Amino acid sequence: MSSTCLPSSHLVATMSPAELEAAARELDRLRRQQEAAVAAYVAEVAAQGAHLEDGHRSVTAWGRAACNWSAGEAARFGKLGRAMRLLPAFGEAALRGDIGVAQMHALAAVVANPRVRHHLESSESLLVSHAQTLEHDDFITFLQRWESLADEDGARQRHERAHLRRHASLHVIDEYAMLRASGGAAAGVLMREIFERFTTAEWMSDWHRGVQQHGEKMNPSLMERTDQQRSFDALLGIFRSAAGSGAVGGDIVVNVLVDQQTFERHVGRALGQRVPPADPADVARTHTETDRGDVLHGADIVIAACIGHVRRVVLDSAGVVLDMGRRQRLFTGPLREAVLLAARRCLWPGCSRPASQCEADHLVPYARWGPTSTPNGGPGCGHHNRWKNSGYRTWRDANGNWHVYRPDATRIGWAIDHVTLAA
Repeated sequence: MSSTCLPSSHLVATMSPAELEAAARELDRLRRQQEAAVAAYVAEVAAQGAHLEDGHRSVTAWGRAACNWSAGEAARFGKLGRAMRLLPAFGEAALRGDIGVAQMHALAAVVANPRVRHHLESSESLLVSHAQTLEHDDFITFLQRWESLADEDGARQRHERAHLRRHASLHVIDEYAMLRASGGAAAGVLMREIFERFTTAEWMSDWHRGVQQHGEKMNPSLMERTDQQRSFDALLGIFRSAAGSGAVGGDIVVNVLVDQQTFERHVGRALGQRVPPADPADVARTHTETDRGDVLHGADIVIAACIGHVRRVVLDSAGVVLDMGRRQRLFTGPLREAVLLAARRCLWPGCSRPASQCEADHLVPYARWGPTSTPNGGPGCGHHNRWKNSGYRTWRDANGNWHVYRPDATRIGWAIDHVTLAA
């Protein structure tokens, strides 16, 4: 078994940013290998039926008895071990430490779906490759898309079930008001856009009042309300707006990223045409999600596009916007919107600021004759947009992956470079 050697406090203080990242990745690799090794061991115990000798009815119960695991933890190890045996390439990559712990368990959960079993062999290399190379959030979106294609009927049934079971209730109990609601994802993504618009308005209101009171000393810690309080007040604002007391300015639109072939398939199906089944192997070229990564069913996209509030965004194989469908009016700043749709988050590694809250950034600076065009743009939050001007370089490769380099030419983040940075 590998031993873990933690860098001393003195050593950490002397390490460069690139060395700090490298040390963290090595520690995480050991963690990944141990996680995979435990799962492989559990799978072997189950395969040999060794857990039955002490009267355990399942390997999950055996794991709980042997290691004091929670029920959920024991089930996850069992599921991961079975997936590693079913997909040998996945098992080998996991034991090498090439796949993150969260990615391992996410893939194992999809593999456990019996309705996708007949697609696993043909898609194994694609699934394993993406588990190794995609950022976590992007991999989860990819898995949802792949599972929706491999189990198209199941995906439709799940979305229909969520819609049919939609409900909302508002109760006032003693001094508390309690709101509970559940429904389909297609309606939810629009509701979230509205809710976040109102939440941002509440934040700006607090900020402006704070500036008036504190002047240049104003900072978020001096704001009148907490994030939780502002979120409730935003919800109250939505209700008040619906009652006619006013609304936040601007139109609210959900951008749905969909490739032309998928959109036409579901339009044809909606018109009663016989269309061929989806091919999960085409998942890399298939998009049916919002710009925030919410995977929708194609039928929901067609319905939403017909009734408004949703705009179709057609992408090429690298994820660059080719065409932006319009509602019944002309949108201002289409080039800026296309740049922000190039990613769901700020292009800086590790930053989770949604692209909708970012600035349209020149990859090659305008001052260095960088063109103001979609291929030369990307979403950057205000902080990282300014930070980039301290000698950092950003670019996007042919596969749509972002690269950020420090002034010393070392790359930020875990991903492996496959392309040499141009001088």
